[in-house]
Amino acid sequence: MADFLATVVVVNYNGAHLLPACLDALAAQLSSSPTFHTVVVDNASTDGSLELLARDYPWVRVITSRRNLGFAGGNNLALAQVTTPFAVLLNNDAAPEPGWLANLLSAFGEASGHDLGIVTGKVLFMPRFVRLHVCSDSFRPAKLDTRDLGFRIYQVLVDGCDVTGKVIWADAAYGPEGTGEAMFRWTRPQGDALVPVPAALAENGSLVRPVVVSVRAAGPRERTAVQLSTAGVRLDVKVGSDVMDLTLEVSAGTEAVDVINNVGGIVLQDGSGADRGFLEVDEGQYEESIEVFTACGNGMAMRTTVGREAGWFDRGFFMYYEDTDLSWRCRSRGWAIRYVPTAVLRHVHAASSTEWSPRWRFHVERNRLLMLTKNATGDLARTAITSSFRSLGMLTLRSLKEGIRQRRRPAIRPLVLHSQILLSFAARTPAALRDRRAIRRSAVVPRDILQEWLVSSR
Repeated sequence: MADFLATVVVVNYNGAHLLPACLDALAAQLSSSPTFHTVVVDNASTDGSLELLARDYPWVRVITSRRNLGFAGGNNLALAQVTTPFAVLLNNDAAPEPGWLANLLSAFGEASGHDLGIVTGKVLFMPRFVRLHVCSDSFRPAKLDTRDLGFRIYQVLVDGCDVTGKVIWADAAYGPEGTGEAMFRWTRPQGDALVPVPAALAENGSLVRPVVVSVRAAGPRERTAVQLSTAGVRLDVKVGSDVMDLTLEVSAGTEAVDVINNVGGIVLQDGSGADRGFLEVDEGQYEESIEVFTACGNGMAMRTTVGREAGWFDRGFFMYYEDTDLSWRCRSRGWAIRYVPTAVLRHVHAASSTEWSPRWRFHVERNRLLMLTKNATGDLARTAITSSFRSLGMLTLRSLKEGIRQRRRPAIRPLVLHSQILLSFAARTPAALRDRRAIRRSAVVPRDILQEWLVSSR
């Protein structure tokens, strides 16, 4: 029997509804990939995930945790036991396309691959998207609000399925306002949004059958002129102040595009990590295999020896920034990171956590500060930390002033969240400083040289 070349690790937390698509697509890699192990780390799921794995996927090795260790700690459980030359990470909400694993691993065997520590591929959003052009009458709401507004959008449905949270609004609308069922977005006077459609409904870049797009909308006043259009299909209507449904049938043959989630990672000059290519329509602009600063934890392959030397993930991060932190540490040891465009997988973005939720913000903002404390130059780390504490002070002052002005109790939720972030960061700072000293001792590339990778914008 051939030696196993790689171990693919999938961390799962209450993802029974996601695992079949992930593991079925992974099993299909066997026809084109070197022999590999598959390990699922279950983070104390209570949704029947373990029963599903035992029943339908007996070829998968399962490691169970008695509590949720997050992405970082969950992966570390398996990575500590990896004996194959390469360790590969895959989210439970991702499905690799044919040839993904073979193309990912082949980079290490190329003549220029001797200094590669990590390889990362192209991550696309799971659905495909159709373009929807939005146009309407416009108005300015008040002197202090300088936005040009159109109408309110409350919900978007495709064939009766709510896809509001997956629409890419681009230049078509502003951020959400309100809460619960009353949440809406103001549109701009005109712009283009991308509406998701199931990948199965699109072949060779176009819809295989018509789909019905329904937009629940309301105007700022009676008889606001609204126009929705896509691929020659157009709806012109007058929208009143009461919510109404605007329905558009998108024809078969309409272009359905892929949208990029990640094609390698970047770090901005303020120390914020970002996905390279995020939200761009995939038009072939990232088809060159190049070196990138960081790798995405979803779909990365690592030399096992490199991961061991670096100590794998910092489990204290729990989730978010753990991949950027690990990439930065590996780079300090002289290892390169390469993006391979032919290693493609599709991802249900933020399936395990909601972007901009308090939980998401807590981990993202705290972990950014921890990462910089460990890896960045002293100037950048101090600037980021000082800015965060200054923001808390300004937020507190503004909240108090607003409360006095409106004669009500100040809004405390933002203050509590920001305080929790900084308190948690402060509690972990001693360990981060110890890590910083250890990273400096093992580094072969100085911090200021690594920071030449930082960019001013996406």
